[in-house]
Amino acid sequence: MRKITAAAMAGISAAALLAVGASSAQAAEDIPSDYSGEALADHVAIEDIPGDAVTAEDQKLVKAPNPMLRSAAGSTAIGSFSYSIGGATFNVPTGCFLTHSIKGSGKKIDRQITGVDCVGPAVLATRFCNTRLEYHYADTAGKTYKIVRGPLNTTCKTGTVPVYKTGKRTLPKYGKACAQLFVNGKRRAVQCHFITK
Repeated sequence: MRKITAAAMAGISAAALLAVGASSAQAAEDIPSDYSGEALADHVAIEDIPGDAVTAEDQKLVKAPNPMLRSAAGSTAIGSFSYSIGGATFNVPTGCFLTHSIKGSGKKIDRQITGVDCVGPAVLATRFCNTRLEYHYADTAGKTYKIVRGPLNTTCKTGTVPVYKTGKRTLPKYGKACAQLFVNGKRRAVQCHFITK
């Protein structure tokens, strides 16, 4: 962290910081996710789940964009944005995708896997720090009644975010299951699947 702060104070660009290998944006404590703009139920339940072990096959399911996606899976383009940590500004260009794969039937979910992948120049130009992947479950009226938060990834990754996977669960309601990407506490992408009979 000292290397990042000292370099930023000296006027060195974020690109130069990447070249010297600044790979950590350690958060002293948890960074809360910003849920503004989301319709929340009166008694929304928020659950922290570290996730299940991710296999090489799981990794393949969330590479973007994949024309051979199986089951219910989809990718959403992540729009370009900038964010700052410790005086350094990071720019995320277009070319990255949030991919969400869900396997199950009706309200029964066998597994969910979510990841971020970049293509083209964004593979090397994108730096993701202080990231979290979450699953948000909403009823048919669009009100979120449950949020499952993955771990906060405090290290910086180039062109990707660690894959998040959860296992079996039965939802109490029909509606939708959404994967959401948070970078430094701000929601940056959402990808949803409808849960129907």
